[in-house]
Amino acid sequence: MASFLTSDIDNLQVFLNQYSLGDADRIEATYTARTHHTCRFQLKNTQSSVSGSFLLVVVEPAAEERLAFSAALIEHLHNRDIPITPCLSNNQNSYISLFGDSPALLFKLPEGQTPHQPDLATCKEIGAFLGKMHAGSQDFFLSYGNPRSLVWLNLATEELLPQLATGDAALLTEQLIRFKHTIDSNPDLPSGALIGTLFSDQLFFRGKTLQAVTGFYFSCTDWLLFDVAQAVNEWCCDEHGELDRQLTQALLCAYHSERQFTACEGQYWQDILCFSATRFWVSRLLTSRPSEGEATPSTAHDPEEYQHKLQRRITGYYPLPC
Repeated sequence: MASFLTSDIDNLQVFLNQYSLGDADRIEATYTARTHHTCRFQLKNTQSSVSGSFLLVVVEPAAEERLAFSAALIEHLHNRDIPITPCLSNNQNSYISLFGDSPALLFKLPEGQTPHQPDLATCKEIGAFLGKMHAGSQDFFLSYGNPRSLVWLNLATEELLPQLATGDAALLTEQLIRFKHTIDSNPDLPSGALIGTLFSDQLFFRGKTLQAVTGFYFSCTDWLLFDVAQAVNEWCCDEHGELDRQLTQALLCAYHSERQFTACEGQYWQDILCFSATRFWVSRLLTSRPSEGEATPSTAHDPEEYQHKLQRRITGYYPLPC
């Protein structure tokens, strides 16, 4: 389990000395999980014309290879005019720098507003982005295994089960068995580079148009449907976690217009929706139970949100477009 350097102004400034950007001014938000740390901060322009908001993404030392994969994927997509935020190079012309002893990437955040309430326009833009990203990365040949795989879920389940109520433990165990069955079926699902997450603070809109996506710290190689499921679970639900038909159709149809879903994806769609919801329920449970001496995030995420979404995906979902 990683222990990350505290994101205060002094430590940020030491990190920024590896770049020619200016001085750290104000920290806006931080988040520390078991395997990564993010810090959004303002830069005070003293040395160059660069100022505004920046995002620092730090991972545990063992995950440096994944960070290199993320940087390469970002560069690949940026060169194909996919609306993503490029990594900043340090003074040694490298994307990866050290924040304390941990590898890190730095991003200049674009201007624009982050959405907080899903609507049809937002879901269409998200679906189109994912479709373009997946279609545009078919010739990206680097590979990195999913850090939130069945192996991870097995280990997390072993840790969490003794701490969960009987009903919650049974639900988690049931989903673990379900996903193992899916893996053992060896389905012919299209795979490729994933962004891994699409949360509000990763999206920048100007009006109804998506300007850029940032934060590829969970990018990896796996079934493309995982990205679609995460986006649907995050952006197409009502306040009770139920899927909204119009929002779901808007996102899925926009995606389908860029990369068509296969019949096999339609067959396993509900399984992947359930696994995606399980994954975020579990990861939030882990983060909400920090070990002694572990940092507490300034931004907290409620595990029950994704537990409720999981329960509703088990009982119902909307199919993929034909």
